[in-house]
Amino acid sequence: MIRQLAEWFQGCRDAGLGVLGHEALAASAAEQEGPVSARAGFEFLEHTADVGIRSFGASVEEVFEQATRGLAEIIGAWRWDPGAEIEAGDEVPVAVDADPGDLAGLLVDWLSEVLYLHEVRDAAFGGVRVERVGGGRAEGTVTLVPAGPGGFEGTPVKAVTYHRLKVGPGPDGWVAEVYLDI
Repeated sequence: MIRQLAEWFQGCRDAGLGVLGHEALAASAAEQEGPVSARAGFEFLEHTADVGIRSFGASVEEVFEQATRGLAEIIGAWRWDPGAEIEAGDEVPVAVDADPGDLAGLLVDWLSEVLYLHEVRDAAFGGVRVERVGGGRAEGTVTLVPAGPGGFEGTPVKAVTYHRLKVGPGPDGWVAEVYLDI
């Protein structure tokens, strides 16, 4: 498993993303549908046995969206296509409740729900929109798309963890760090 992760990180470097490849990924964030700030993006964080995601954006909603994109990239399930037609039933509303005031725990719950949808529906993600985060609740929509004949070429994720978990205001907006058990 560690060798697979090392190969995955090397693939990121080879693709010009680097381990902390937020430059290319942040640029692609501006291509997403809807209002996404130029500051929105994510980067991968190396860890001995896990992989981390640092997401950033102008709002906490953008941070949740970017963390979701990071998760999808790691598992090889991001299939955003701006020209694709969305069929009825492809968009799945996701509402997650957590303890009020526990924004970091809410991110773990949100990502765990997204991971669950990926696993039980054997689906990739064509988009994500987090409409509201607050009052102990996150509400949004993920667009599920078929995995395709190649399946998923990323690294399987077992769980979203509380290890080094952070969500809060940063120098240019909001920042989150979350680690995934692989």
